[in-house]
Amino acid sequence: MIRSRRSGSAVALVVVLVLASVLVSGAPVPTIPASASQSAETASQSADAAPTSLDSCTRITHSGHYVLSNDIETRQRACLRIDADDVTLDGAGHVVDGRVFWEGTAGIAVTGRNVTVRNVTAINWTFGIEYENASAGTVANVTTWRTADGVSVLRSPRTRLRRVTATNGFTGIAMSDSNGSRISDSTVRDTSSSGVFVSDSENVSLANVSVARSKIGVALAGVRNGSVTDVIVRSTEDGILLVDSHDNTIRNATLTNPDGSAVVTRSNANANDNPIVGSRGNWTTRDASRTHAKNGRERGV
Repeated sequence: MIRSRRSGSAVALVVVLVLASVLVSGAPVPTIPASASQSAETASQSADAAPTSLDSCTRITHSGHYVLSNDIETRQRACLRIDADDVTLDGAGHVVDGRVFWEGTAGIAVTGRNVTVRNVTAINWTFGIEYENASAGTVANVTTWRTADGVSVLRSPRTRLRRVTATNGFTGIAMSDSNGSRISDSTVRDTSSSGVFVSDSENVSLANVSVARSKIGVALAGVRNGSVTDVIVRSTEDGILLVDSHDNTIRNATLTNPDGSAVVTRSNANANDNPIVGSRGNWTTRDASRTHAKNGRERGV
């Protein structure tokens, strides 16, 4: 028994000396199989891999992070289609250009859930960026030019739009049937219809939105329990249009028109249901069902 223990000690000593010799001589050390924890670490690193680079129009069908590597010009009906959930598309400041405006087109068309589109410019499209049946999405740091709708959100609840700049189109931002959505810190200029048009939605909020030189500044049609806060609307025929909308609050709005008074127009949307609170500027209210306009100030003005 004692001899056996000594033999074991001697073997251990030999192993130590051999390993030391290998390390000193620089000879290769045998590979040790990865442990379970190492495998988990490798998987985590793989999940954080660099984003997939895109240099042309494509359809995205897998979750992940994608980035544009260059500007894209195309005549395709939809350049970038995102059908997968949990996608981030970073335009990296590049432009997606439809070349010539024609109907039924989209620069970026999204149908997946939890999709973020950011840092991109879309020009010459029917819809610069279109979310349809795509809940919980985010659009951020986006510019559109020469579009019918700069950003269109349809049947896409809990969508967040922030820092959108839409210029030279029909409607800057159009949102419909998208409960619980939010538009913030955005600018719309030179549209032939509405700067921001929201319809058939509940609990939608607009905050820090500026509209200039549009036929209608902000339009709410069939909207309930919404809020419009800190908007600036100037040089429009109708500063704010309320149609079939109830229980909405317009707060701290600035409404001006260099050619005369700005107008708040209501149709089946009375002042008690849609109070205008703490707002500034030279404006009047008009009931679209009657022909006369009423000069006035409302609560807290």
